[in-house]
Amino acid sequence: MKLLKNSIVVVLLLISTIAFAQERKLTEEQQTQLKEQLEQYYEKLDLSEEQKPIFEDITKKYVLQMKALKTSTKGRFAKYREYKSIVGSKNKEMKTLLSAEQYKVYKNTQKEIQKKMKERRENRN
Repeated sequence: MKLLKNSIVVVLLLISTIAFAQERKLTEEQQTQLKEQLEQYYEKLDLSEEQKPIFEDITKKYVLQMKALKTSTKGRFAKYREYKSIVGSKNKEMKTLLSAEQYKVYKNTQKEIQKKMKERRENRN
C-alpha cells in the first residue's frame, strides 16, 4: 500500500514537472484563458484542495496536446481521430479523479464549451 502511494506521488510530481516545463509553450493569452477556465471548473465542480492540483495537471497536459494537434500538418480526418483519442484519454483520467456527480457536471460543461465553439465557428463563416 505504501509503495502504491509513493508511486502515485512520484507520477504526479513527474507530470506536474513536465506540465510546468511545457507550460512555457503557451502564450500569455493562452495561459490566462487556461487559468480562467480552471477557476470556472473549480467553482462548478466544487473540487477539493486535493483534487485541484491533479485536475490542473491533467488539464494542462491535454491543453498542450491539443495545441500541438492544432498546429499539426496532418489531414483533417487524422486530426479528428487524434482529437477524439486525446479527449477520450482526458475523460478517462478525469473520471478516475472526480466523483460521479462531479464527472456529470464536467461532461455537461464540456458540452457547453463545444456548443460555444461551434457557434463561434459558424459566425466566422
